[in-house]
Amino acid sequence: MDSEVDVVIPTFRRPEALASCLKSLESQTLAPASIEVVDDSETDYGPGISRNIGWKRGSGRYVAFIDDDCLADCDWIENIQRVFSENDVGGIEGGITTTNNDGQIIDFNPPHRFKWDRFKTANMAIRRDILTEIGGFDQRYFLHREDTDLAWRVIDAGHRMVWVPECRVHHPEPIGVHGAVYGAYPRSEQLLYHCNPNKFVESAASLISWESIADGSLRKLQRDMRTLQQPPDVKPLSRIQSWTLWTRAWFLALFWAIRKGTIGDPKKSSLSLK
Repeated sequence: MDSEVDVVIPTFRRPEALASCLKSLESQTLAPASIEVVDDSETDYGPGISRNIGWKRGSGRYVAFIDDDCLADCDWIENIQRVFSENDVGGIEGGITTTNNDGQIIDFNPPHRFKWDRFKTANMAIRRDILTEIGGFDQRYFLHREDTDLAWRVIDAGHRMVWVPECRVHHPEPIGVHGAVYGAYPRSEQLLYHCNPNKFVESAASLISWESIADGSLRKLQRDMRTLQQPPDVKPLSRIQSWTLWTRAWFLALFWAIRKGTIGDPKKSSLSLK
């Protein structure tokens, strides 16, 4: 079977991690059609721009994205190609495992209740024709949410994104050890809101917790999303937009809490193939 999967790896000043990632791709049961490494160490444009450069270099029918500090399971490429060839889907969200501080391998996957607040390009594959159709990654994002935005635009263009945990990669060290930062950057949250306000309700609800209320981070985010950020190319939320968003988000968070306390969280993702 000939491979139709190009792999794109943006990298930023992590040569040891990149070497391990590339080694995992050498052991695939089905070799990638190409491996496109885009080094952003000098320019620091961000992974969205790097991934756009990478996928445009290849020619395979499918483009698989992986982070430079992840290791692909040996059947990663084979599983991706199988899912695309056997199903009418636009993109795949694969599973991620990591290692906790005690050295145990654990899942690093979104809860099954999440339908929209997910999609990490540490492990995602998209049909090339769809990337061309939607124009790839929105290059206004720097480091955060560009992957969720891409998946939403795939879905909004009428294509199906599916959850396939057996297409798995492993992050060998605790998340964040190489300097990656996870959190709500106000400008990227504004961008994602404008991508699809209805889908963003789930993203907002996922940020509501006792901790975010107590430490003031939730209130700060609400205020920052109504403020023009830098660079000033993203429109902040109006007071009406903000009130509507967070009212809906609180109702959804309350629904999640009630369901968890009664029937429990869903045991299967609505995005699963079967």
